[in-house]
Amino acid sequence: MRYPTAQERTTGTIQRVIEVRGGAALYVAGVLPEKDARDGFGPHFTVSADPTGHQPVCSVSRRAPGSTPGTDLAVTAPDGAELGVLRPPLRGAGGRPRYEMSFPDGTTLTGRRGTVSAWILYVVLSPLLLIYNIAGLVGGYGRPDWHLPSRTAWRPGGGPGLGLAPVKFSGMTDKYKVRTDRLDMRVVFAQAVLHEGDG
Repeated sequence: MRYPTAQERTTGTIQRVIEVRGGAALYVAGVLPEKDARDGFGPHFTVSADPTGHQPVCSVSRRAPGSTPGTDLAVTAPDGAELGVLRPPLRGAGGRPRYEMSFPDGTTLTGRRGTVSAWILYVVLSPLLLIYNIAGLVGGYGRPDWHLPSRTAWRPGGGPGLGLAPVKFSGMTDKYKVRTDRLDMRVVFAQAVLHEGDG
Protein backbone atom coordinates (compact mmCIF):
# COMPACT_ATOMS: atom_id res chain seq x y z
CA MET A 1 0.00 0.00 0.00
CA ARG A 2 1.29 3.43 -0.86
CA TYR A 3 0.27 7.06 -1.12
CA PRO A 4 -1.01 8.14 -4.54
CA THR A 5 1.27 9.93 -6.97
CA ALA A 6 0.55 13.52 -8.02
CA GLN A 7 -0.92 12.27 -11.30
CA GLU A 8 -3.20 9.80 -9.51
CA ARG A 9 -4.43 12.54 -7.16
CA THR A 10 -5.62 14.69 -10.06
CA THR A 11 -8.00 11.95 -11.26
CA GLY A 12 -9.99 11.66 -8.04
CA THR A 13 -10.01 11.90 -4.27
CA ILE A 14 -7.94 8.80 -3.61
CA GLN A 15 -5.86 8.62 -0.45
CA ARG A 16 -4.13 5.22 -0.80
CA VAL A 17 -3.22 2.82 -3.59
CA ILE A 18 -3.21 -0.93 -3.00
CA GLU A 19 -0.71 -2.62 -5.29
CA VAL A 20 -1.79 -6.18 -6.01
CA ARG A 21 0.86 -8.63 -7.18
CA GLY A 22 -0.18 -10.00 -10.55
CA GLY A 23 -3.20 -7.70 -10.77
CA ALA A 24 -4.31 -4.14 -11.30
CA ALA A 25 -3.93 -1.53 -8.57
CA LEU A 26 -6.90 -0.64 -6.37
CA TYR A 27 -7.68 2.86 -5.12
CA VAL A 28 -8.98 3.88 -1.68
CA ALA A 29 -11.03 7.05 -1.11
CA GLY A 30 -13.01 8.27 1.89
CA VAL A 31 -12.34 8.79 5.60
CA LEU A 32 -9.45 6.57 6.64
CA PRO A 33 -8.78 5.35 10.19
CA GLU A 34 -5.97 7.79 11.00
CA LYS A 35 -8.17 10.76 10.23
CA ASP A 36 -10.74 12.11 12.64
CA ALA A 37 -14.18 11.65 11.18
CA ARG A 38 -15.94 14.90 12.00
CA ASP A 39 -19.31 13.35 11.23
CA GLY A 40 -18.88 10.83 14.08
CA PHE A 41 -19.23 7.76 11.86
CA GLY A 42 -15.58 6.66 12.14
CA PRO A 43 -13.73 5.31 9.14
CA HIS A 44 -15.79 4.86 6.01
CA PHE A 45 -14.13 4.38 2.67
CA THR A 46 -14.48 2.76 -0.74
CA VAL A 47 -12.00 0.55 -2.58
CA SER A 48 -12.28 1.06 -6.35
CA ALA A 49 -10.76 -0.49 -9.45
CA ASP A 50 -10.20 2.96 -11.01
CA PRO A 51 -8.83 6.22 -9.55
CA THR A 52 -12.05 8.13 -10.24
CA GLY A 53 -14.11 5.78 -8.05
CA HIS A 54 -16.58 4.81 -10.79
CA GLN A 55 -15.82 1.07 -10.44
CA PRO A 56 -16.25 0.31 -6.72
CA VAL A 57 -14.99 -3.06 -5.49
CA CYS A 58 -16.26 -2.74 -1.91
CA SER A 59 -17.22 -0.16 0.69
CA VAL A 60 -16.56 -0.06 4.42
CA SER A 61 -18.75 1.73 6.96
CA ARG A 62 -20.05 1.34 10.48
CA ARG A 63 -22.75 -1.31 10.74
CA ALA A 64 -26.35 -0.18 10.81
CA PRO A 65 -27.78 0.84 14.20
CA GLY A 66 -29.28 -2.12 16.05
CA SER A 67 -27.00 -4.74 14.48
CA THR A 68 -24.02 -5.40 16.74
CA PRO A 69 -22.83 -2.90 19.34
CA GLY A 70 -19.28 -1.61 19.25
CA THR A 71 -17.07 -0.56 16.43
CA ASP A 72 -18.00 -3.25 13.91
CA LEU A 73 -17.47 -2.17 10.33
CA ALA A 74 -19.40 -3.80 7.49
CA VAL A 75 -17.66 -4.55 4.19
CA THR A 76 -20.28 -4.43 1.44
CA ALA A 77 -20.26 -5.22 -2.27
CA PRO A 78 -21.38 -2.59 -4.81
CA ASP A 79 -24.86 -4.21 -4.81
CA GLY A 80 -25.14 -3.78 -1.01
CA ALA A 81 -24.53 -7.43 -0.04
CA GLU A 82 -22.48 -7.82 3.14
CA LEU A 83 -19.13 -9.48 2.39
CA GLY A 84 -17.79 -9.52 5.93
CA VAL A 85 -17.34 -7.67 9.21
CA LEU A 86 -14.19 -6.00 10.52
CA ARG A 87 -13.56 -5.33 14.19
CA PRO A 88 -10.73 -2.81 14.55
CA PRO A 89 -8.95 -2.48 17.89
CA LEU A 90 -10.46 -0.14 20.45
CA ARG A 91 -8.63 3.16 20.82
CA GLY A 92 -6.59 3.45 23.99
CA ALA A 93 -6.94 -0.24 24.85
CA GLY A 94 -3.15 -0.56 25.15
CA GLY A 95 -1.10 -3.69 24.69
CA ARG A 96 -1.05 -5.47 21.35
CA PRO A 97 -3.94 -4.20 19.20
CA ARG A 98 -6.33 -6.96 18.10
CA TYR A 99 -7.79 -6.99 14.58
CA GLU A 100 -10.62 -9.30 13.61
CA MET A 101 -12.28 -10.09 10.30
CA SER A 102 -15.35 -12.31 9.96
CA PHE A 103 -16.78 -13.82 6.79
CA PRO A 104 -20.39 -14.89 6.08
CA ASP A 105 -19.42 -18.59 6.14
CA GLY A 106 -18.52 -18.26 9.84
CA THR A 107 -14.75 -18.02 9.36
CA THR A 108 -13.18 -15.54 11.77
CA LEU A 109 -9.53 -14.52 11.57
CA THR A 110 -7.88 -12.69 14.45
CA GLY A 111 -4.53 -10.95 14.37
CA ARG A 112 -2.48 -9.03 16.90
CA ARG A 113 0.17 -6.48 16.01
CA GLY A 114 3.57 -7.93 16.84
CA THR A 115 3.79 -11.72 16.64
CA VAL A 116 5.55 -13.70 19.39
CA SER A 117 8.54 -14.43 17.14
CA ALA A 118 8.82 -10.74 16.20
CA TRP A 119 8.83 -9.74 19.89
CA ILE A 120 11.53 -12.31 20.70
CA LEU A 121 13.71 -10.97 17.88
CA TYR A 122 13.03 -7.41 19.09
CA VAL A 123 14.14 -8.23 22.64
CA VAL A 124 17.30 -9.94 21.40
CA LEU A 125 18.22 -7.03 19.09
CA SER A 126 17.13 -4.12 21.31
CA PRO A 127 20.61 -3.56 22.84
CA LEU A 128 22.01 -3.13 19.32
CA LEU A 129 19.16 -0.77 18.43
CA LEU A 130 19.91 1.28 21.54
CA ILE A 131 23.59 1.62 20.55
CA TYR A 132 22.57 2.51 16.97
CA ASN A 133 20.18 5.22 18.16
CA ILE A 134 22.65 6.72 20.63
CA ALA A 135 25.32 6.84 17.90
CA GLY A 136 22.81 8.53 15.60
CA LEU A 137 21.99 11.19 18.19
CA VAL A 138 25.63 11.84 19.08
CA GLY A 139 26.65 11.90 15.42
CA GLY A 140 23.87 14.34 14.53
CA TYR A 141 22.06 12.00 12.12
CA GLY A 142 18.61 13.00 13.27
CA ARG A 143 15.96 11.64 15.56
CA PRO A 144 15.92 8.09 16.94
CA ASP A 145 14.68 5.28 14.73
CA TRP A 146 12.88 2.99 17.16
CA HIS A 147 9.88 0.92 16.08
CA LEU A 148 7.98 -1.76 17.97
CA PRO A 149 7.25 -5.03 16.16
CA SER A 150 4.38 -4.61 13.72
CA ARG A 151 4.25 -8.01 12.03
CA THR A 152 0.68 -9.30 12.21
CA ALA A 153 -0.62 -12.79 11.45
CA TRP A 154 -4.37 -13.38 11.16
CA ARG A 155 -5.28 -16.89 12.31
CA PRO A 156 -8.58 -18.73 12.82
CA GLY A 157 -9.85 -17.83 16.27
CA GLY A 158 -6.59 -16.06 17.12
CA GLY A 159 -4.77 -19.40 17.43
CA PRO A 160 -1.51 -19.93 19.32
CA GLY A 161 0.70 -18.92 16.41
CA LEU A 162 1.70 -22.33 15.10
CA GLY A 163 1.72 -23.10 11.38
CA LEU A 164 1.13 -20.80 8.44
CA ALA A 165 -1.32 -17.95 8.91
CA PRO A 166 -3.91 -17.44 6.12
CA VAL A 167 -3.15 -13.68 6.11
CA LYS A 168 0.12 -12.09 7.23
CA PHE A 169 1.59 -8.56 7.30
CA SER A 170 5.35 -8.18 7.38
CA GLY A 171 6.49 -4.98 9.07
CA MET A 172 9.94 -5.21 7.46
CA THR A 173 8.61 -5.10 3.88
CA ASP A 174 5.22 -3.44 4.54
CA LYS A 175 3.52 -6.16 2.47
CA TYR A 176 0.54 -8.38 3.06
CA LYS A 177 0.54 -12.04 2.06
CA VAL A 178 -2.59 -14.16 1.60
CA ARG A 179 -1.97 -17.91 1.69
CA THR A 180 -5.43 -19.19 0.85
CA ASP A 181 -7.92 -18.70 -1.97
CA ARG A 182 -10.96 -19.38 0.25
CA LEU A 183 -11.15 -15.80 1.57
CA ASP A 184 -12.98 -12.95 -0.13
CA MET A 185 -10.09 -10.70 -1.14
CA ARG A 186 -12.28 -7.60 -0.90
CA VAL A 187 -12.57 -8.10 2.87
CA VAL A 188 -8.80 -8.67 3.09
CA PHE A 189 -8.17 -5.42 1.13
CA ALA A 190 -10.46 -3.52 3.53
CA GLN A 191 -8.66 -5.05 6.54
CA ALA A 192 -5.31 -3.99 5.06
CA VAL A 193 -6.53 -0.38 4.80
CA LEU A 194 -7.66 -0.40 8.45
CA HIS A 195 -4.46 -2.07 9.64
CA GLU A 196 -2.25 0.31 7.66
CA GLY A 197 -4.10 3.40 8.88
CA ASP A 198 -3.96 2.24 12.48
CA GLY A 199 -0.24 1.53 12.49
